[in-house]
Amino acid sequence: MARPIEKIVIVGGGTAGWLSAAYLNRAFGGKVGITLIESPRIPRIGVGEATVPTLRTTFAFLGMDEADWMPKTNAVFKSAVRFNDWRKPHEGKDGHTYYHPFFDVPEPAVRNYEKPFHKRFGRGVSLAHFWLKQRLAGDTRVRETFGDAGMALQRLCELNKAPKPLPGTDAPDPGYRYAYHFDAALVAKYLRELATGRGVKHVSADVKSVTVDPRGTIEKVVTDTGGEIEADLFLDCTGFRGLLINQTLNEPFVSANDVLLCDSAVALPAQHKEGGLRPYTSATAKPDGWIWEIPLADRDGTGFVYSSAFTTPEKAERRLRDHLGGRDHDIDGNHIKMRVGHNQRSWVNNCVAVGLSSCFVEPLESTTIALIEYQLALLVLHFPDSGFDERRRARYNELMVGAFEDMRDFIVMHYTLTDRNDTEFWNAVREAPIPASLEEKLSEYADSVIIPDGSQLRLFETRSLWAILSGMDFEFKKAPPSVDLMNDAAAWEMFKQIDKEREIYSAGLPSHREYIDALHRGL
Repeated sequence: MARPIEKIVIVGGGTAGWLSAAYLNRAFGGKVGITLIESPRIPRIGVGEATVPTLRTTFAFLGMDEADWMPKTNAVFKSAVRFNDWRKPHEGKDGHTYYHPFFDVPEPAVRNYEKPFHKRFGRGVSLAHFWLKQRLAGDTRVRETFGDAGMALQRLCELNKAPKPLPGTDAPDPGYRYAYHFDAALVAKYLRELATGRGVKHVSADVKSVTVDPRGTIEKVVTDTGGEIEADLFLDCTGFRGLLINQTLNEPFVSANDVLLCDSAVALPAQHKEGGLRPYTSATAKPDGWIWEIPLADRDGTGFVYSSAFTTPEKAERRLRDHLGGRDHDIDGNHIKMRVGHNQRSWVNNCVAVGLSSCFVEPLESTTIALIEYQLALLVLHFPDSGFDERRRARYNELMVGAFEDMRDFIVMHYTLTDRNDTEFWNAVREAPIPASLEEKLSEYADSVIIPDGSQLRLFETRSLWAILSGMDFEFKKAPPSVDLMNDAAAWEMFKQIDKEREIYSAGLPSHREYIDALHRGL
């Protein structure tokens, strides 16, 4: 007769390992013993990590208070991603720039002024549809991208404003969604202290060998200190190495480098840019890749993502240092070979791969930690007993492949829509094949058929699609026919009210630096 799972062993630390430990401990408490084995030899590199708003819910589940954890991890707020030079510049402009802001609701509603838009036009009808109708008609009264037209957040990013007021003040609160930038090594340390304080056992050792029975079930791991650690369930959080899932269980890895050409990166810390603490991630296209800039409380985390087919690590590091213009610190770059793709199965027998050992897209939209969150929520939902019902594993693996493919399509879309043809890299990007699933989606988007599929993870919903498609000058063909039958005056009223929000929040919200400094002083 099957019995409950009693012991879990997590191999690997970092964000994936310690978030897994803290999450499963919070979900199951003392009913399941959790041991995390972490190598003391693997360096902990404090790169800047960007996230998406789902992490707020996950950290709240863990009982983490922003006033406590943010100052300890050099964390700041993230309200958007700013894309620079992903297309040729518009006529009369020096460069092409657009934002992917974290929209607050799918059908924009202007709080504090009027009833939500859908109360007057029906659910599913978005202000984006009216924006598209006017853009296709050549109406210059609407803003150039829906990311700007649909809410005030882009203007707040340009002014380096925090996404919310300081506690105890009477400043207006827009209630915006936001995420975080933080030092990944410090967050792992915080989660480690949180998890071990709640009963998770920490073993500092290297895994020397793994014992597997004839059925392919992991029985125990043997460490270099002589310890043999048994468990019912093993989590592989060893990153791109895939020590358990790939090296031990020989699970095939399905590469996505045919549609996502970038396979390498180099990272460097840098001094802050002048002009204030930016509340957004920057993604700046370069002739042979793109550069991320992630502001932290004390510095910037930066990196260059590129394809090894078009440049060398040495040239890539020089490209990054040239972009930083002397802001880089006098240290060696951290060179990373990225494994882009997913395991054929992320859960095999009694082993579940979490994080980079499971799948990886690329860092363009900060999906790495969001995928870890999704995996942990799925694991709790499909958690086994000692019988390991194959249906649970199969459903978990099916959902994980679906989640990966949806994120892959979203990232590939950024490259597919470029019109850059100035270098060998960008020509290859434009000519690369695209997944059939994305090709079908783009055909639908052209006719403004943008309807999320609720049967799988959809991290980036319609609001994000509108931001990217409009920002990349996607060739829409038409707005939904229903929009022609509705009242334009009400839509124009909504745009005016959003303009009013811009004025109110631009004047009333604190600067990002002011908020972060107050947070470090204990508010």
